[in-house]
Amino acid sequence: MLPERRFSVALVDDDSGFREALQWLLTSVGYDVRCFGDAASFVGQHDVDACGCSLIDLRLGSDSGIEALKTSRRQGHDAPVIMISAYGDIPTAVRAVQLGAFGFIEKPIDNDKLLSVVADACRHHVEIRRQHGRAIDALRKFNRLTDREADVYWLLVGGAATKELAAKLNISTRTAETHRGRVFDKFEARGLDDIVQAAFHLRLLVDSSL
Repeated sequence: MLPERRFSVALVDDDSGFREALQWLLTSVGYDVRCFGDAASFVGQHDVDACGCSLIDLRLGSDSGIEALKTSRRQGHDAPVIMISAYGDIPTAVRAVQLGAFGFIEKPIDNDKLLSVVADACRHHVEIRRQHGRAIDALRKFNRLTDREADVYWLLVGGAATKELAAKLNISTRTAETHRGRVFDKFEARGLDDIVQAAFHLRLLVDSSL
C-alpha cells in the first residue's frame, strides 16, 4: 500500500548491502529514501525540512546510533527515529527509546513489520509538526534569548506567573515583565501556548541525560 503522501525516509547504516536492500523495499512502496553510511553525513546532509522518519542502526562502525540520534536532535532534526538493532543490542535499543527514539526494530528485518513501523512514524511526524511546529524554528527562536531570558522561558513553560518569575529570579516584577515581553517577542508568540508548544522540541537542551 502506498504512503498517504511522499514521505522521506533517512536510512543510516554502514552496511551498503543492507542499505540497498532496505532502500529498494521502501522505494518500492513510494517512500523517498535517502541513504547515509555514517552518522556525520546524516547529521550534516539530511534535510531538516523533510517530513517522514529516520532509520538509524545502533552500530555505525566507530560511531554510535544513539549519538547520531542525540546530535541530530540538537541540530533540529525532529523526524521520529527508529533504531535498528541486532539481538545483542536490545538493552541499548530500549535506552534509545528512553532518549526519545520512536521505537526499534530487530535484525533480521521483518519487512511487513518495518513498513508498518515506518508508516506509523511518518504519520506521527505529521502530528508533531501540526502541534509543535518545526524543531529548527524553535531552536532558532530559543537561541535569540539571553541567559536570563532563557531562565524566564523555562519558568513560563512551567506555568509561573510574573510575580513568581520575579521571586524565583530575585528580580523586580517590572523587570520580570520586561523579560517576559522579550521572550514573547523573540518567539514571535501570539500567546503562552506558542511558548509551551515549542518546549516539546527544546527540552533536550536542558535534559542532562542527553
